[in-house]
Amino acid sequence: MKELENVDTTLLIRLSREGDAAAIEALIHSFEARLYRLALSMLNDPAEADEATQDAFVKAFRRLSSFRGEAGLATWLYAIALNVCRERLRQRRARERLARIWRAVGLAEESAEPRPEQIAIAREADRAVWRAVERLNDQQREVVILRYYHDLKLDDIAQVMGVSERTVRTWLQRAHDQLREWLKDDA
Repeated sequence: MKELENVDTTLLIRLSREGDAAAIEALIHSFEARLYRLALSMLNDPAEADEATQDAFVKAFRRLSSFRGEAGLATWLYAIALNVCRERLRQRRARERLARIWRAVGLAEESAEPRPEQIAIAREADRAVWRAVERLNDQQREVVILRYYHDLKLDDIAQVMGVSERTVRTWLQRAHDQLREWLKDDA
């Protein structure tokens, strides 16, 4: 693997397509931390973020033959990871709805104790800002997370989300306005 560390991404992609384990490992090593941070900021759960990151890489390597290079590899991987997180959030919401129904009919008990990872995440970020970000609609929250937590440029965000840069700007401006209003009310 040492000799692959300085090889360019195009060669790593070609070698990965051919099944070269060292090239695959090098690509994972290059992008794993960034995809994990995206998943963690979307899912707020370290264990689930780890699983989502793994799922994103599995999907990416299964689809590597379809990577055309029109966008950068990082942008392509972010798009896959974002879609994995979106699906996990949809599944989580469905589970939460079911749990609420079960609680309403007395079939499940609600734990009053927060999970340790929830406590850790709450300590890492400014609570008021993070709560406000979580209240944003899905598109606005995703744009804010990609822009400010992952430092993506607007055109990269547009590619990741599959929308125009103008749409990204609009969502970001609306998110700013909404956050300003909510944080002003909390102050």
